[in-house]
Amino acid sequence: MLVGCVGGVRGLSRTSAASHGTLSLATSRLPRWFGKRRRGNPRNKTALKPGRSLMDWVRLGHSGTDLAGTGGRLLDVTPQELAKHKKRNDCWMALKGKVYNVTPYMEFHPGGEDELLRGVGMDATDLFNEVHKWVNFESMLQKCLVGRLVEGRPFFLKPSFLPLGKSSKDQNKQNTSKNLTVSSANNSLSVPSLGLPGKLGAPKSPLLSPQTPSSLPSPKYDWFQTNTMINIAIYTKWKHITKEHVVIVKHAEVIKIVCYIQDMVYTVHLNLHKPVGEDFELKTGSGSGKVDLLLNKQETGVRWSSVGKPLERNGEHVNSKDREIEYLECSLISKENVTHDTRMFIVEVPRYAYLPVPIGYHVYLRIKGKDAVKPYTPVTASLKVGEEEEVGRKIYIFIKVYEGGALTPALDKLPVGSSIDVSFPEGTFTLDKLTAATVTATDVALLAAGTGITPMIRVMLAALQKEKRVHLILFNKTEDDIPWREDLNTLLTDHSSLLKVTHVLSKADDSWSGLRGHVRRELLENLLPKKDDEHIVHLCVCGPTVFTKLAVNLFKEIGYSEGNYHAFLG
Repeated sequence: MLVGCVGGVRGLSRTSAASHGTLSLATSRLPRWFGKRRRGNPRNKTALKPGRSLMDWVRLGHSGTDLAGTGGRLLDVTPQELAKHKKRNDCWMALKGKVYNVTPYMEFHPGGEDELLRGVGMDATDLFNEVHKWVNFESMLQKCLVGRLVEGRPFFLKPSFLPLGKSSKDQNKQNTSKNLTVSSANNSLSVPSLGLPGKLGAPKSPLLSPQTPSSLPSPKYDWFQTNTMINIAIYTKWKHITKEHVVIVKHAEVIKIVCYIQDMVYTVHLNLHKPVGEDFELKTGSGSGKVDLLLNKQETGVRWSSVGKPLERNGEHVNSKDREIEYLECSLISKENVTHDTRMFIVEVPRYAYLPVPIGYHVYLRIKGKDAVKPYTPVTASLKVGEEEEVGRKIYIFIKVYEGGALTPALDKLPVGSSIDVSFPEGTFTLDKLTAATVTATDVALLAAGTGITPMIRVMLAALQKEKRVHLILFNKTEDDIPWREDLNTLLTDHSSLLKVTHVLSKADDSWSGLRGHVRRELLENLLPKKDDEHIVHLCVCGPTVFTKLAVNLFKEIGYSEGNYHAFLG
């Protein structure tokens, strides 16, 4: 949408934003697809003029040209000033509190100039996040940086202004000292938020805008100890929290706990007072909203005077869309060919971490030597209802390789044993939406185009486990493009009274006797469950952006309201 997307939307790769959830399901026997590798124009991508490629943009950025147009000065820009720069030959745009002059980037934007113009003269952060939050726009537009977005009057920044990624150590130390309150009487620690978000271990940036405040009661944490154990207790005030909603990373004495509470995220980040053992135990209280992390003291019998010192983002409670993406280094432990251009990756989380991904959420992948990143929605280890999973330990990811893509060809070449960075979970498919699809509804219809099937897999299995009627409607080009066909047939046999699977092909050969074409009103009117007093219907859709948006418009035309469906978009 805005700014060229890397590794999966418009911009640096040959896939589209909508295929963000190019997920797949790892099974014990993976069906293989066969067919010739297809070439052609990538989806949702505008043909660029000669000399306007990504590498041309990189070369221009290193040419010494003043792309920002400020003579090297960094400015404070008010919304009123920003709004003046919205012409095609004078375009400024604000992203996450930073203002960029995107005028020179217009002809380089893979999504086209008109798409970029949608966000000029305004704060385009939400618009940007809708399609490709994972894009490293700071790197792509660093030479176009005008300054920061502020509410006060504009002024030139002082020479001591620190650009993004740098901060005063003394200021950080002062913040830490000022915000830490320890009560040795009850071993409790109360720490307010230490400021703006940033990457793990990175200093806060003065360019980031304030975070969206929480509309929910703010969680709190406390700590307790015995002679052998430390218990960090988090009171999330959300009674539905489970282990699937808690991420843990523990490097020696540094511990980070991230709790996903509907659309909010709460973080505890501490440098522990003394060393603890390598293992840890996570517990969540059913109905209480409490999260307990149990750590073993290395020095048993020694009393701690405090739990430790707060680190960056400790006590932070913000909307998930305002939180910077964080990565964890994992290992690629298995890799199988699924079709001529798809692979199944199994990624193992390091022992010092716990990284679950809630149903319908996605993660971003990146590898060393590549700036591009791409989102993927993990799937289960098999197409079996109720099968036990190694939650938080292994992540199953379906990769489609795009010839000439910015990331997927490099992913395809990774040997087993390689390190691969996996982000903390991201997404908008919160528990209330999952509940609507798998608990409240009596009938669920899941529409997926191509790799858009991947977020549907876990939704489908969860709905079947609760004995809901499920209709999986898959749109592909040819029969060879239908993933897990044998496994779906087996699942269909095992749950014939509940599950229905329909295939729609756009480029089927003469032997195909099933449905043909693309998503359209007539087709959906015949396939979607009928709404009446006895049936509560919920719809989910995922695929290329054009497909998904068209399907949503058709839902509305047919008579479904926004509460009746969820669209998985980048």
